[in-house]
Amino acid sequence: MADNAQDNKPISVVIAGRPYPIRVGEAEEEGLRALVKEINDRFNDFQIRYRDRDKQDCLVMTLLTYASELRSARDQADSGSDAALSERLAKLNDLVEGML
Repeated sequence: MADNAQDNKPISVVIAGRPYPIRVGEAEEEGLRALVKEINDRFNDFQIRYRDRDKQDCLVMTLLTYASELRSARDQADSGSDAALSERLAKLNDLVEGML
């Protein structure tokens, strides 16, 4: 996310059916919205596969999946990976931190 909060605009994203207000730089909004769609798609997949679980369980499984991918990517980045992946992971990390 942009360093200067004044350069960020407020938007609302919906994850797992709940709105979350967030401030985002204009240049990052499209990528963030794509990431939110990806999160919701994965969440919906968990809801379909695990019908006996409630929303919170499916949301936690989604979060754990992304956290695991983030850890693996960081490990690979330590071994020397490309900058585009690092940037995407940083955006994902910012999104997760903003939701906590």
